[in-house]
Amino acid sequence: MRKTAQELADLAVPVLAEFVAVDLCEAVLPGTEPLQRLAVTPARIPVFAGAGVASVHDGIPEFIWALDEAVFVRSSSPFSKALASGQAHFEARLDTSPGTWLDEDPDRARMIHATGIHTMLIVPIKARGDMLGVTVFVRNANPAPFSRDDLVLAEELVARAALSLDNARQYTRERNAARALQRNLLPRRLNGGGAVDVASRYLPSDLHEGVGGDWYDTIPLPDGRIVLVVGDVTGHGIYAAASMGRMRTVVRTLTYAGMPPHELLAHLDHLVVRLAEEEDDSGPPTDPTGATCLYALYDPATRRCVMAGAGHPPPALLLPSGEVSFPSLPSGTPIGVGLGSFESLELDRGTVLALYTDGLIETHESDLEAGMRRLGAALARAPLPLDDLCASVIGSIVGDTPAEDDIALLVARTH
Repeated sequence: MRKTAQELADLAVPVLAEFVAVDLCEAVLPGTEPLQRLAVTPARIPVFAGAGVASVHDGIPEFIWALDEAVFVRSSSPFSKALASGQAHFEARLDTSPGTWLDEDPDRARMIHATGIHTMLIVPIKARGDMLGVTVFVRNANPAPFSRDDLVLAEELVARAALSLDNARQYTRERNAARALQRNLLPRRLNGGGAVDVASRYLPSDLHEGVGGDWYDTIPLPDGRIVLVVGDVTGHGIYAAASMGRMRTVVRTLTYAGMPPHELLAHLDHLVVRLAEEEDDSGPPTDPTGATCLYALYDPATRRCVMAGAGHPPPALLLPSGEVSFPSLPSGTPIGVGLGSFESLELDRGTVLALYTDGLIETHESDLEAGMRRLGAALARAPLPLDDLCASVIGSIVGDTPAEDDIALLVARTH
């Protein structure tokens, strides 16, 4: 939103005005609650935050606040009147004499006198019935006052920017809601029981519209065994996060029912097919068909690890010797498409088992095999503490570039 606000200010200076400020209502800005009404103080004074400014003068002397700093405007000011009426305020000749609204806004009055502002336009930013803020246009070097034609141009510029600002607001709101839902659905603390030490990392992508459906979990069992599971639900946004939560709940329920891994994925497959068939075509896009999952059941008494996969890349093993290998576990077909595959192997004490989603190894520039080689190299040189290992692996592979897809990484070291 701030980018769009700054673009509006830059577009209007110096073509239309010599200083432009785009002030957004606090309730509109990212990180706030969904807009219900204008943010006001207990004295009913509207609260804005500067989101974009531009000036023909070095240092922008007309802007006496910092960007994002709360700016209060009195109810008698033209800013409040423009918000209340939804109509632009037009002052061809700005009246700065005593007895005007500036008496209640001494900081702004001093700035106006110091910079020589003599004409002003205040245009409310409106979209889909919501008031998002105001845009202020002033002149202080050009002696010509604003005309009615200038007002028409200013309103047209603001109207176009308002649509972009509102789209950005809706996107930010939905993305924040999906992230909050995902945070609440993912485990707050991983429990490895007495079988393994565990750590995890989740890195959302900034290149998609909303968070994805990547998830992970650890499920200690009463007999001392431990389940490690990672999955990926297709799509992005709040519906993908909700489907992820439903998938995680079903996996936990079937695990506690005592099903072995390959039977569990078969039941999950049947359940997803039935849910997809029952889904109303007119409803929201919550179809989990095509989701992937990797499920590992480790028994510390026998050191056997039974793994089952449905359309998911295989796990990586960091052996105590430092060697990295990938078990020959066929990826199988995604959940809801067909049966997956399973494999059993023995894990030595101190072996690190790494489960991950495809965002860690797949990019548009390289295939899965190349990504798995990068993962193996990153694991081989990673530090031993598991939290540091997770950070090192993701840092080595992703670096400073934005992740192309969400990434989930779950690692466990056997006792």
